[in-house]
Amino acid sequence: MIIQAGFDLEILARLLIAPKGIVLPKLVVIELDANMQFADIQVVSHQFAGRMEPHFGSILRQLDTDRTRYFAIAHAGAWPECPALDAPILEEAEALRTLALQRGFLMIGHFGLEGAEYMSNGPHYYFDRYHLGLPCTMDHWMHGARQLQLRGP
Repeated sequence: MIIQAGFDLEILARLLIAPKGIVLPKLVVIELDANMQFADIQVVSHQFAGRMEPHFGSILRQLDTDRTRYFAIAHAGAWPECPALDAPILEEAEALRTLALQRGFLMIGHFGLEGAEYMSNGPHYYFDRYHLGLPCTMDHWMHGARQLQLRGP
């Protein structure tokens, strides 16, 4: 399965963080390979209390150097809609992004879930629209649609 957009990542994370519609105190890592294909999703904490730094080691250990190039994190709870630039959760996410990049991984999403809503500190929509230097993902479904047209009904 190719992940094409930030909301794809949020939907995957929601399955583990709010399986019955109630947000649980979890921190999740979603891994993608070099072609933006889904690789894995894991809960790295069942006791997420709003701080990411205590979980850096668990997050980084989860990332598999053989299969993972890109990853996203998602957790229970959001940050203020207009956060101060030094909001702790956002500062910690940036520190994690830097640590991961030093190990060859690129963090492409950070999601905070609250009820039926979510916040994103990264792309919400199709990654191709953001010009982030990520592999093209829209060609896959465009090619598939073209193949269906060639075959006819």
